[in-house]
Amino acid sequence: MPDPSGSITDKVAKESDHSGASDHPIHEQKAHANDHQSKGPAIAEDIGKPASKEELKKRSEELNK
Repeated sequence: MPDPSGSITDKVAKESDHSGASDHPIHEQKAHANDHQSKGPAIAEDIGKPASKEELKKRSEELNK
């Protein structure tokens, strides 16, 4: 049969001096729609020309010596 005064965890959390819950006013603020907006993906302006397969192969062979 359930405890009429509430669950034991509610009672312990309410009475505990060692609670990890913060009572700072900043934690009472609610999130706004602006808080969830992002700037979007980062797009590089100049990443250079793509190298040819031959150049890439030559470079990988040189690096793997």
